[in-house]
Amino acid sequence: MGFVLKRNTKMGKGKCEMCRLGGVVLTNGPRPVEQYREIAEDLLMLIVNMERALGGDGNSIAFHYPNGSYHIIKEHRPSNRLFSRYEEIVKRLQGAIIVQCHARLSTCGPSEQHENMHPFVHGDVVGCHNGQIEDQSIWEELEKLGHNGPYSTTDSEAIFAALDTFAHDLHPKSVQPVIDMLHGTYAITAVSKARPDTLFMLAGSNPLCYWHSKTKGILWYASTPSLFPDTLNIPMKKKKKKTWDRYKKQYIETTVKELDVYELEEGEGVYIKAGKKRLFIESHLFDLSVSYSYYPRKLYYGYGWDDEWDWESDFEKDKLGL
Repeated sequence: MGFVLKRNTKMGKGKCEMCRLGGVVLTNGPRPVEQYREIAEDLLMLIVNMERALGGDGNSIAFHYPNGSYHIIKEHRPSNRLFSRYEEIVKRLQGAIIVQCHARLSTCGPSEQHENMHPFVHGDVVGCHNGQIEDQSIWEELEKLGHNGPYSTTDSEAIFAALDTFAHDLHPKSVQPVIDMLHGTYAITAVSKARPDTLFMLAGSNPLCYWHSKTKGILWYASTPSLFPDTLNIPMKKKKKKTWDRYKKQYIETTVKELDVYELEEGEGVYIKAGKKRLFIESHLFDLSVSYSYYPRKLYYGYGWDDEWDWESDFEKDKLGL
């Protein structure tokens, strides 16, 4: 007997932002305990903002370490419950290089059953999803390969089962076929135990953004800029914006101030690798048109999924502090 689950899921048109994603990537080096306390406070405020943005019913934090180990905290009650675990969060942060946060608004399966809460773990892959997909066809494909099947009643789980099966190390050439399987709305974050020092972020029709502080060796990410806590002190930038003037019946160009963050374009995947002294960021533009061809636009910043890039020498220099 097959394990395919039939769900009565209704997906509307356009963006379907049912959950919120957020977290942080840190350089792989020692920090004062007080700095971890500050990061813990900012993480908690980020989760509060994520929860308030959607009125959700579950919050999770996953801590990832350089050796591939991880620890997950799941709480199906309001985010203020996590404040009582502040000391635990500070302790878990010490030595962590990647933190994934997820605020859930359940559409498939109650959050009281923690297996329905993100992140989902399949083999080497630990990941979170914002959106809603049609998962039955994915499970059917995995069943042909002898997959054991879902452990939750959530559509999101199929994404990470597929990633572990076809792209366990999250290499972009392997990720593309999994993207071809996705029908619905999504933004995704994932970490592979095969490359535990690297966070993968993918913006589909749902958004993702990040702010990179090179001086602090830290990168904060979230679904939207409005979720970042004020305590991060992200600088502002000026941006020209066109708005429609209904009286003049024409577009008017104005200058506005907004947070100086990088917003991923639709189909963009970003790999963030934690080095000893700095973070390495690499961007790929994936094909979302369900095509079997793979022609990504590659923008390399020093670390590489580019098989021809000599990133190892760059990384060795980082280890030596050069």
